[in-house]
Amino acid sequence: MDRKRMFNNTGLIRQKNSEWLANRATGSSGRVILIVEDSESDIFFLLRAFSQSSLTNPVFVVRNGAEAISWLSGNDSFRNRTQYPLPSIVFLDLSMPVVSGYDVLRWKQEQTFLPQILWVAVSNADTPEKINAAYHAGASAFLPKPLSAHDIEKLLRDHEDFWVRKKIEAASSVVLH
Repeated sequence: MDRKRMFNNTGLIRQKNSEWLANRATGSSGRVILIVEDSESDIFFLLRAFSQSSLTNPVFVVRNGAEAISWLSGNDSFRNRTQYPLPSIVFLDLSMPVVSGYDVLRWKQEQTFLPQILWVAVSNADTPEKINAAYHAGASAFLPKPLSAHDIEKLLRDHEDFWVRKKIEAASSVVLH
């Protein structure tokens, strides 16, 4: 893997995220994507797949399950929701040390404060047992690594009804006086 290319790609993502955050302050919005992945090479390939797809959403990366829980809880260095917004989509590596993706999925099931999020479990192990365990733990979707631009575009097309339901639920929760 070319580390310089990976750094440049990560730099481009940071630049786009900064632009998105500036636009958000003026009223623009977008579905935030959070990648939870401990492998630099897997982050590189996932970011490359995003850049090759039609996806223009802001993308943020945390390196382990504990950081993901802190981000989602708004704890520690992730308190500023303008800088660290709640994601609409989480791409979650299932096999991480200390706090695994399965642990994050089980944690999120106990949280009442989290909005509706599309949880995409990603793993090198795509056996029926691993896939079933991911869904049982609370994943919305499962994709085997490595991910391609086609995989991501298909996932978003297949889950478009998720966003329609989310918009309807948000509208129905508005109380008129």
